[in-house]
Amino acid sequence: PTPGELHRRRLREVQECDDIDAILETASDHLSLGRNELAMASYRRAMKVSFADVISVKRRLVEAKRRSAAAAGGGEADLTRRQERAFELSLLQVASRVADVHNNLGVLHELNGEYGRARASYADALEVYHNTCKRYEEAGDPDVDRTKANVERMENACASAGERRELHDRANRLAGDVARERSSGARRELLLRQREALRDALELE
Repeated sequence: PTPGELHRRRLREVQECDDIDAILETASDHLSLGRNELAMASYRRAMKVSFADVISVKRRLVEAKRRSAAAAGGGEADLTRRQERAFELSLLQVASRVADVHNNLGVLHELNGEYGRARASYADALEVYHNTCKRYEEAGDPDVDRTKANVERMENACASAGERRELHDRANRLAGDVARERSSGARRELLLRQREALRDALELE
């Protein structure tokens, strides 16, 4: 098969898969091989499946309450503590998976240099941790602490994006000056200034 046919086949395999673990493993494989587009498609599929799992848990909870109410003769639903805890744990599990997928999307956006989108994905993960999972930073939870740090790091990256572009543009202009310069002494000076501009840009990244 041609590269295009292989790409379409891999994309179809991702879109047809409902096994969240298999999808995430496939996404990781694509990412490690530099297939960022397929990795993105895999993570988006994982998000869709994760949301479907959340909805499924909530529907099962509603149905359990309905049956409990019917068994009580139409009165108020009275689930046992064990039943409530089982649903609570199921919801926490699938919600944590949603947060993990948001984090993975953030990593991929960051690798693509899309710092605004990366920040949004990390922030979405943090919101799920806080609002659904009741997991918070500075409470011994490394996933939450790392996500919070990623949000702040991307905020800084977005704030310095303009300055980085200016430094890269300056380095490119200096590279052109170096190519045109005939004097070896002047070239050395231009190269030094170019390296300084690139170093400053790297320090901001």
